[in-house]
Amino acid sequence: MPFEYVLDWNRGNVEKISVTAYPRYSPKAKAHKKPAFVIGAVEGSRAIILRDGVEDAVRSYGSKRTGTTVRVHFPKNDTEAIAKAYRIGLAAAVLENAPNNGAIHKSTSYILDATNEEVWFWTSKLLDKRVGSERTVAALCIVSGARSRPSRTVR
Repeated sequence: MPFEYVLDWNRGNVEKISVTAYPRYSPKAKAHKKPAFVIGAVEGSRAIILRDGVEDAVRSYGSKRTGTTVRVHFPKNDTEAIAKAYRIGLAAAVLENAPNNGAIHKSTSYILDATNEEVWFWTSKLLDKRVGSERTVAALCIVSGARSRPSRTVR
């Protein structure tokens, strides 16, 4: 995999969870400090929904603690670990962008119970600039049953 996946969990006053991808191979040393892209991020009370998945990642892959922040570096060549990183990131993206509590519950349940192949599919759509995160989250809400089909065609 060309990226290193990192989960940051800030357990401070406002809880924040984010999953980012950093370039593994780059000609410049500074590129390792700036993420290539963010899979998903959520903050506030919605982050509580992901706590079990985050704690499972901490137990499975270890963590580094700095103050109130816990950082998990997923193994670089382990496809199961990377799928878990994408699963948590997709769920965070849905939590941050879902319109209401019903959409939040159904969409995150769908993502957290989805197969790895479904996670890879939705991640490819989330990262595709032609599709974008808004349309992907809307599609996830529709597929999970959280929202009905939109009345107009999104282009």
